[in-house]
Amino acid sequence: MNHKNDNLYLSAQARFIVDFKNIEVDEPTLGHAALVVADTYATAFSGINSMAFKTAFLSAGKLFGKGDSQIWGSGKKSSLLGSVFYNTLAISSTDFDEGHRKAVGHPASSVVAPALVLGGGLKLGLREILKSVIIGYEIASRYSLAREPDKINSYSSGRWAAFGTAATVSYLLSLDVKKTMQALSNASVLSPYMIGGSTDVSTGSMSKEGVAWAVQSGLQSAIFAGNGFSGPYLFLEDHNEYINNLLVKDLGKSWLINSNYFKPYSCCRWLHPSLKSCSEIINSQKLNISEIEIIKVFAFSRLKDLISKKYPENPIMAQFHLPYAIAVMLLYNECGPVYFSDDFLYESEIRKIIDKVKIIEDERYTDMFPSELASRIQIKTKKAEFEHEVLKAPWEYGQHPSKEELKKKFDMQTAKTKHIDWDWFFDY
Repeated sequence: MNHKNDNLYLSAQARFIVDFKNIEVDEPTLGHAALVVADTYATAFSGINSMAFKTAFLSAGKLFGKGDSQIWGSGKKSSLLGSVFYNTLAISSTDFDEGHRKAVGHPASSVVAPALVLGGGLKLGLREILKSVIIGYEIASRYSLAREPDKINSYSSGRWAAFGTAATVSYLLSLDVKKTMQALSNASVLSPYMIGGSTDVSTGSMSKEGVAWAVQSGLQSAIFAGNGFSGPYLFLEDHNEYINNLLVKDLGKSWLINSNYFKPYSCCRWLHPSLKSCSEIINSQKLNISEIEIIKVFAFSRLKDLISKKYPENPIMAQFHLPYAIAVMLLYNECGPVYFSDDFLYESEIRKIIDKVKIIEDERYTDMFPSELASRIQIKTKKAEFEHEVLKAPWEYGQHPSKEELKKKFDMQTAKTKHIDWDWFFDY
């Protein structure tokens, strides 16, 4: 095989990661990265209460041994690998963590735990930790964005998250270009493949999108590469899974982390426009829940793929179950992590509303997906009919929440346990 341009794109990425040490990041980007890190860190405090985290943590000692690295909010410690794995599992378990439209997933979940745990262990300053998040976020998002559309069989973040982890860890460890290339190439083949379609989420799988396993792989890939462990560094040149120029196009001219979205609701992002519509109706109309006869949801076609049962059978299935989330929003006018638990799963009032929800595809919204998420809600009662349309999910780029709104979300999750103070994240 003729490799005329061996490593052209991979070496360009690796060189940029290495050179990023000497690049001064503008203050607005650093400030926004601090918001992303604080918000992502806080979601772990909800996540440690999930059954997924609790079940997985039963094997912590056997699989990861002892160590001095914190597992946030739990009062427990583990090895570096164990801490990064369990903190990431907690972050991703409640679906309350941020994401990016171009990545169609959650880049921060792949980089925040490695950056804080490893960076803290190395005694690095907060500015360097934030920079490691920025570069990891960039690389992770680009690998997702650069996938050939007709070869995408899963939108699970675990499919590409390991690239971000490998980039962040390579930066923190100051690996050279060759070793950073090997870190990325190992991440390319050692991260979870993920089952295609909606199978990986609609059943309520505790492994969900596989992010914690991808992050574990990315961390190992970079640390191994630092000791000379080589990977298949021609994976870009020899295969056609990626549109390679998108991996490096305009690299460094702007930062993808700035155009992320945050989450006001603790469930799949695809559900958010419909929940926002419900919230608008609740807060602007005199809606009597007991008088609702039917709820019609007009949305993009993929939304139906997330629902495998009429009633969700476990909390994770509920995170992807639009009728359940709508019922929660209509009854409580909020949709936080507490409602995705066994305490609410079998509530008769929730199930009564689920019975009234009908999801209908709207071709306009399907054509907008995945670049934009849109939906329209019609609620018919015995006395009136209400309708509201949302063409852009809440807290998107262009309508980011305020610092105060994110702090409120942070405080709500961390109030009952020992944690890093909110102000610490901005003292860089």
